[in-house]
Amino acid sequence: MDQNKDGIVTLEDDNGQLIDMKVIEMVEYMDSKYVLLQSDDETDELSYVFKFMEDENFDRLETVEDEEEREMIFKLFEEKIEGNGLAN
Repeated sequence: MDQNKDGIVTLEDDNGQLIDMKVIEMVEYMDSKYVLLQSDDETDELSYVFKFMEDENFDRLETVEDEEEREMIFKLFEEKIEGNGLAN
């Protein structure tokens, strides 16, 4: 994960291609931090949730594999975004 511009992180996909993602929001749940990202490519309207892991040497994002956990995190993001008046 490379944070090169305000609110933008660059991720590498499985094929080694770099993808710019916009940071939409961050929440905490059960002593973990999660980040909601959206592709900087306007043709991709999907949102992605990752677990944010802080490390001494670098920060990293991990995929949320557990479906129940992922659904709970999406719900928290929805509530936070609606509460901030950021929802369309």
